[in-house]
Amino acid sequence: MHNRVESATSTKILLTGVLGLAEFSRGALVVALLSNYVTGPLGAPLTVAGVALSAHYFLDTMFRGPSGWMVDRWGSKRVLMAGLAIEVVSLFGMMSAKTAMGAVAFVALLGVGTATHWPAVVTGTNRLSGQASRASAMSIVFAAWLAGSGLGPMVINFIMHGRDRTAFVLLILVDLAAWSLAVALQNPELEPRRPAHHPIREWVGTLWPFRFILPGMFLQNMTLGLMLPVLEPYVNRVLHLSHWQFAGLLTGGGAITVALLWPMGRATDRFGLRLPLIGGFFVAALALSMLAFTRHFYALVALGGVLGFSYAMILPSWNAFLGQLVPREIEGWHWGVFMTVEGLGMAVGPLVGTRLFEVAVWAPFLFSAGVLLVMGLFYWLFPFDAYWAAR
Repeated sequence: MHNRVESATSTKILLTGVLGLAEFSRGALVVALLSNYVTGPLGAPLTVAGVALSAHYFLDTMFRGPSGWMVDRWGSKRVLMAGLAIEVVSLFGMMSAKTAMGAVAFVALLGVGTATHWPAVVTGTNRLSGQASRASAMSIVFAAWLAGSGLGPMVINFIMHGRDRTAFVLLILVDLAAWSLAVALQNPELEPRRPAHHPIREWVGTLWPFRFILPGMFLQNMTLGLMLPVLEPYVNRVLHLSHWQFAGLLTGGGAITVALLWPMGRATDRFGLRLPLIGGFFVAALALSMLAFTRHFYALVALGGVLGFSYAMILPSWNAFLGQLVPREIEGWHWGVFMTVEGLGMAVGPLVGTRLFEVAVWAPFLFSAGVLLVMGLFYWLFPFDAYWAAR
């Protein structure tokens, strides 16, 4: 028994290592390197970088469902190895691209590879974790994701100093390191479950019990996507903060989230997920509504910390909630679909956010706060015990 627990723990460490390294590479490319490379060595307009990112995230979203389906049939290890191999090829191609269309094609192809990260890692982690420690395990997964995706752009910005080819070589080496960790994954729980073959209609039918939850997945991620394109103009035009003050706000909030994820995951496992899930939505709604009308820098810092705290409450409890509902034999398929719905919410959010910002600069904040408030009320009234019993 002790050896089994030890094996599960070491496998989860490897899985989170794969995710952290892969997201380091992806974050460095899409946030820091791509725009400079497109407008510099390629001599193309910035809109090319925008097209490349849109294509990347579109394919990343669309391939998450199929990636989860493949996890059920081939296992997390094989799917991660295939995805990381695609990413290495994409980075090589991007580094060698001579035209704008070539860059767009390889950045889009990268999205096919990155689509495997979450279904494979979350499914594997969920299978390796007992119900009593599921939120803690998920909190570590999200901490690895946030740390990797945050460190990637920082390293490229502050260490590489515009040496684009060197930067690409570094990212390729990081992805190769992630691939090596994936090769080292050895645990029966990561093997394919080989579910029975069913028509597509029956696979889609397995989502029916989640009909009350899927809209919420879309909406809560839409609120995140909604804020992305309006944060910088809001900071510049309304708050008049310096670049370093803005960076400090983002870094501080993110650091608080990473620092509190594991303690909040432990608390969720010990005391139940209802309080952190509902409380997280209410706290986030309050912080966003106050951000709309706050102008003092230190008050903004405090609200950024509160938002980071609320995010640390929501992430482990939400994913532990989903983890208790998905059937083990087709778990990868469900996680893939869930993440596709969440990705669609992130994609729609910027369109809504920019339109609201044109109406009033505070409108995106209040709209997001309203959505999160409704989400909190919904789960306050949600019959958790009856729903789990029915599953």
